Amino acid sequence: MKKLTVILSILCIKTPACAQVLIALVFGDKLQTEKLTFGLVVSPTFSTISNLSGDYRSGLGLGLYFDIKISKNFFLHPEAAPKASLGVDGLSPYSTGNDSLDALFVNGVVNRKLKAISLPLLCKYRIKGLLFAEAGPQINWILRVRDVYTAEINGNELTYETELKNEFTRFEVGLAGGLECKLKKDKGMGLGLRYFHGLNDIWKSREGKQVNQALQINISIPIGTGKAQNAGKN
Repeated sequence: MKKLTVILSILCIKTPACAQVLIALVFGDKLQTEKLTFGLVVSPTFSTISNLSGDYRSGLGLGLYFDIKISKNFFLHPEAAPKASLGVDGLSPYSTGNDSLDALFVNGVVNRKLKAISLPLLCKYRIKGLLFAEAGPQINWILRVRDVYTAEINGNELTYETELKNEFTRFEVGLAGGLECKLKKDKGMGLGLRYFHGLNDIWKSREGKQVNQALQINISIPIGTGKAQNAGKN
């Protein structure tokens, strides 16, 4: 009955991000072993799209991670982030196809917002002590792309949105790499800095190559390590 209640609770969660948090809290201690660490990763992100004249866009990613210990200094580090936020801010307005709208937003800006599921598969190597280097491929499954026009008219903010999903590829493959510092042994919290660079053109309808570029600050939070360590002592 208890297991059924847990499963039903997870199914009722409306967003993938909330479901991930619940899964981590409920099952985190069950997944911890001597060679496996499981937890949440929170990722403030600053992204842009190459060959576009815009500003970096800030967002927040949330996901799950595993640290799989291969040897003392070498780990596999897969992640699953269903709430990846990418894009670029501050683009110049372009024609909407409606002359009246174009006149309203001529002095405004366009913010391009991409929502994706990110799947990094990284290798981690201990440089020294609690400092690690990480690198590997990353796949982004692009779920939604929209341009948000913003302008100020007579002191009031006016916005207009247009969907661009059909103009973009569904999948993007890229490379990610960075550094992470554990705050307490191998199974403690970690603070890292990671850069992602896409390899394939994501904007099908435009000439030239546009790829996602992102800088992430990753805060990794292991779940259930305390319970696992206490169980090991008993």
